[in-house]
Amino acid sequence: MKRNFVRRVLVVEDEALLRSLLTSTLESHGFQVRDAENALMASRIVKDFDPDVLVVDIDLGEGINGLELISALGRQDGSRGYVVLSNYSASVKNIPEVPYISYINKQDIEEPSLLIEEIDGVLRGRAKELSPVESPKLTAAQIDVLRMLSEGMTNKQIAEKKNQSMRAVEQLLSRTYSALGFEGSSHSRRILAVQYYKDQRRVSR
Repeated sequence: MKRNFVRRVLVVEDEALLRSLLTSTLESHGFQVRDAENALMASRIVKDFDPDVLVVDIDLGEGINGLELISALGRQDGSRGYVVLSNYSASVKNIPEVPYISYINKQDIEEPSLLIEEIDGVLRGRAKELSPVESPKLTAAQIDVLRMLSEGMTNKQIAEKKNQSMRAVEQLLSRTYSALGFEGSSHSRRILAVQYYKDQRRVSR
């Protein structure tokens, strides 16, 4: 049976109650969600969970703050979206490593639709910028991994490039194949995915 396409969100928030509320809200809207209480935990989860978007509080208590975490992750992999949470104004444009990032005041997340809109917005914007391949089924991370496949990169090379585990890359590829509706062996789906990416690029030119 073909799996339904589910986008992944990592919530990084040091306040346990708010972290739980955000996680429950996103799960109720169909997202697959993991959470972390600090930057160190978030960095570890990213490698295996491979989220499409991170919802990050600026103030994470002692240690690395949210903007520093986003900057570090952006240097490793530019294929994710970010929504920044704070109680005060923030200049998210000061993170050059992340071209698509949004800001939302914590008071506004009392209305779940606003948070969902911010998440959808950064994903749509980044997917459009990354590649001429445009499909409502694909996230920016999935478009980016299709590009790497089309360049002949192996799973190991993709993992090294994205600074992720092999397991995370395999899961990303599996989600990408499912989103495109490709079935069959891993080898055959890989060929179909590369052909799809090249065909879409030719159409868009």
